[in-house]
Amino acid sequence: MNRQNNREVLLQWIQGRAPCHNHRGSLRADAFGGLWSYNLKIGQRTDSQRLVIADYTATSGEFRSQTTSTHVNLARQYADDVMHPRVWMTTPLSVDQEIPF
Repeated sequence: MNRQNNREVLLQWIQGRAPCHNHRGSLRADAFGGLWSYNLKIGQRTDSQRLVIADYTATSGEFRSQTTSTHVNLARQYADDVMHPRVWMTTPLSVDQEIPF
């Protein structure tokens, strides 16, 4: 897995060139189009290449951490859709798609 800065991770995610992660491993993109802040899935690149982000920030009332808010706000710049986390959690986009073995 390649180590990069946050913006490079996002660009790799957008282009579907994952897996990759930042230098601390706090922001990562998986091979299935998922974008993760720590162990919280915050985004998904869909099969149709739309970029969907869950708004885990204080503005949504679903604040998790300052780092996660930073990741969400960086990703928001590229997103096609931003969902409230309560809506996000009801969609298949929020599900971890990695094979469990």
